[in-house]
Amino acid sequence: MPVRFTAAPSASYRVRRPLSTAELDTVRQHLHADVPDPQELLNTVVAAVFTALLTDVGETYPDHEPDPRFERGLYAIPISQWTAICLALTSRAATWGPTTTVEMDFAALMPSAYDDPTATTPDLGPPEQPASSIHIEVTREAADTIAACGRHIAALAYAYGGLDLSFIAAADTWSEQLTRLLSAPAGTRVVLHADGPLSLLVSTGNGDQSRITFRPSPTRCIAAGRCQAVATTTGGVVLWQPDQPGAVVLDHEHEPDAALDRPRPGTWITQP
Repeated sequence: MPVRFTAAPSASYRVRRPLSTAELDTVRQHLHADVPDPQELLNTVVAAVFTALLTDVGETYPDHEPDPRFERGLYAIPISQWTAICLALTSRAATWGPTTTVEMDFAALMPSAYDDPTATTPDLGPPEQPASSIHIEVTREAADTIAACGRHIAALAYAYGGLDLSFIAAADTWSEQLTRLLSAPAGTRVVLHADGPLSLLVSTGNGDQSRITFRPSPTRCIAAGRCQAVATTTGGVVLWQPDQPGAVVLDHEHEPDAALDRPRPGTWITQP
């Protein structure tokens, strides 16, 4: 492709300089804009280049574009920038088919180029798009815990019925926790670890941590009287203890509010 080079630096030109980072970013935006055809692509890119250069002399590209006497060779950018723009444009134009005509028009419409060893080759690839997804990593142990949570909810439905409030509370709070994970801002990286029975540790890429903890409902004594005992099971042994300091624990045969061999109702909560 023919490239117009300026003569010696002392030659007459109106503007001869590198495009700034901001100006190159504008060119890049036009290189990857949604346009209907390669000719429109070429026109908008050339306009972006000359708009930047003509600013130096207080003029605009529409002032000169229709004029066949407009001397484009009186303006110049470094060959590294010129070539990068050319390659990016022809690569994009190739999506419409052969680019020979576009390349010839590009050489005719662009400003001149000059050698500037200090001007680096710009990256004119597509602008970075905002992240539109989240990335969730699940350890093997966490996957087993998630499966166990699902089985526990199914067991509650089987033991108490699908309309029982204890089942509904467990299912709703587990669903809320999963929704919270999936509603993290786009671009977030989340790692899930097991954190005890039916519980997860959640860590994010910025170092934050939280826990999804299963909090079982206490097994309370409902025998006649004002007994305020709750049952705890350790090693298969059931112990009845006060549910809070000063609570009344009657000396009688305790009656649990739910069979001790049934899956324990409860809810999932978020903890720091």
